[in-house]
Amino acid sequence: MRKPRRRCKNPDCREWFHPRFQNEWWCKPECGVVVGIAAREKKRLKERQERESKRKKEAQQERRHHQIRKLEVKPLSYFHSKAQAAFNTYIRTRDAEQPCISCGRHHEGKYDAGHYRTRGASPATRYDETNCHKQCAPCNQHLSGNIENYTPNLIEKIGQEAFDILMGPHPVKKWTREELKQLATHYRQKTRELIKQREGV
Repeated sequence: MRKPRRRCKNPDCREWFHPRFQNEWWCKPECGVVVGIAAREKKRLKERQERESKRKKEAQQERRHHQIRKLEVKPLSYFHSKAQAAFNTYIRTRDAEQPCISCGRHHEGKYDAGHYRTRGASPATRYDETNCHKQCAPCNQHLSGNIENYTPNLIEKIGQEAFDILMGPHPVKKWTREELKQLATHYRQKTRELIKQREGV
């Protein structure tokens, strides 16, 4: 029974031939030389790419380990600052269409995420969404939060029951680095989702 025909692997030849052996892919010795050189070059290229890929992977792992080591020596305040920044951005995004919680004004000035109960006086409500609202910089920074006007507007916004819960006692939360990292990720995600929702994406 005749062996099936094959095309010569030499790209400059490509003649049909009947191979004598299973692993024979060229029609004549000259083509075998060309095919062999091409195979060796392909193998060298593959090995070079694998070495480069391995080098890049090891470098990436080293950078990741270096970043982890850097984070491990960061103080807890660093992670609080990251979580607070993400939380504040969410609050300003959530209340973007609303006026200042204290003075009720809409203006082109700077707005903060103003805490009703300050972080220093009530660390347990630092990341409580009912405790933080869009507030213009003058009220937040120059009028100490303008609490006199903040109070009735806050009650109107969240309701008396939620206000009473906010003002009640709260257990002190001992945050870990990992929890704060997760909190920052959580609020960045909430902000993205809120923006997409408003844009109708």
